Amino acid sequence: MQIGTKFSIAIHILLCVEVFKGEYKVTSDFIAASAKTNAVIIRKFMGLLNKAGLIEIARGKGGGITLMKPPEQITLYDIYCAIEPVENDSLFKIHKNSTPQCPVGGNIITLLDPYFQKAQNAMESNLTQCTLQNLLDDLTTLRS
Repeated sequence: MQIGTKFSIAIHILLCVEVFKGEYKVTSDFIAASAKTNAVIIRKFMGLLNKAGLIEIARGKGGGITLMKPPEQITLYDIYCAIEPVENDSLFKIHKNSTPQCPVGGNIITLLDPYFQKAQNAMESNLTQCTLQNLLDDLTTLRS
């Protein structure tokens, strides 16, 4: 199982916005060069981050990207929810077309659901405890 790269790219976007503010005009092209990806992909994710209220995008010559909240108020869970919307609030999907008369098939959802929910709760809790500021602090340590 693997969460796609959308999440890490979204974090990359927000880190660039904060690290380079005041030093460079932070645009989708600027971030795309840092992430080594296409600016169209960056713009798509920026749209999702903007819709979630995490960034503000100013277009035009004087434009750029800014955070809508202080970094200590943006959790990894906020970023995850902006980029990877979970259908029906469930991270794990359980197949639903099992044979009801089968002892396994008839009970698979009831059997797995509590375990999957526990794993999801642990992940969400972990992501909620880490903020963008935590990552910025770690980045400062790595750069020194």
